[in-house]
Amino acid sequence: MNQPQFQALPSYENLDMIRKTFQPLEHINFEHEFKNLEKSKYFIIRTQGEDNVHRAMKYGIWTSSSRKNERLNEAFSQGDVYLFFTEINSLCFSGMAKLTSGFDPKSHFKYWLIENKWFGLFQIKWLYVKDLPFKLFENIKQIQKFEGSDETIKSVYDLIDCTELNLENGIKMVEIFKKEESKKSLFEDFTQLDKLENQSRQQRDSNPNFEKKFQELRSVFETIPYSFSAASYERRQQRKPQYGYYNYGYYQQPQYWQSNSGFYQQEQYQQYPYQQYQNKYQESNDQKFNKNESQQPVNLEDKFEMQQNRKYKYDKKKRFNNRNNQQIEYVQKYQQETIVQQNI
Repeated sequence: MNQPQFQALPSYENLDMIRKTFQPLEHINFEHEFKNLEKSKYFIIRTQGEDNVHRAMKYGIWTSSSRKNERLNEAFSQGDVYLFFTEINSLCFSGMAKLTSGFDPKSHFKYWLIENKWFGLFQIKWLYVKDLPFKLFENIKQIQKFEGSDETIKSVYDLIDCTELNLENGIKMVEIFKKEESKKSLFEDFTQLDKLENQSRQQRDSNPNFEKKFQELRSVFETIPYSFSAASYERRQQRKPQYGYYNYGYYQQPQYWQSNSGFYQQEQYQQYPYQQYQNKYQESNDQKFNKNESQQPVNLEDKFEMQQNRKYKYDKKKRFNNRNNQQIEYVQKYQQETIVQQNI
């Protein structure tokens, strides 16, 4: 998809000029006649910032996460879909729009607020652009239920992004947008938002790494448009080892000598054949564990007697440590050791 050309006005005080310049806004704030409201769908759209709504208004496009896009696309296949926009940390609704197309997974906009996060597009047209404070909607309540939690009753302005309103609440929202007037709107911030958009375009267009990553994520998204997450994809790529591989969800653990950069990669190991190095390693272990014993050869009978003595000492010490009655026997049997312990 060819990206829409950057558009801006020196001033956004003239509403007629705005309608002429931006096609998605050519019908804003007129007295609209709505048909088949009883068969329509209504959604709350809560965005991360004014920047995304600014782009959506100028270019008549919208997108969200994969699951939310699937939800909106399914609703569009059943009838008209109306969207009520607000921003996080805002105290008002900023506009109302209508979906004019289903979801297109092969069209993408590069200049959303956060780069390489949202893909695919809906086409929308705007019906109202005006700031309506939340107090006008405080009497419109709806039950919201999350998985694993109880149902809660919330005002419509507290509902999460892409929550579908019931029919009664949706029609009430439309009626409020129709009859309420407001002199304030997001157009007051458009001049500053235009500057930010232009800077974003220049930075991303001049960055070859951005284009490379955009094309990579785009190609993956188009294969799984309703289950794709850029964050999940990046995490999988970071977990992917150099010597292992992913195959149908199965990860083969790399061999120790392949992934370790320590013992097996030392030059000292490369100088010895395997058997010679193994013998050298065994000799060092013998010196470590037998350093207090004689290095002279020991016959089998003596070796057996030494093992029995070790076992006897170990068993007596274990009984002494774990049983109180054995402590009394030990004191009686080894009186000389008891005296030494008392002196200490």
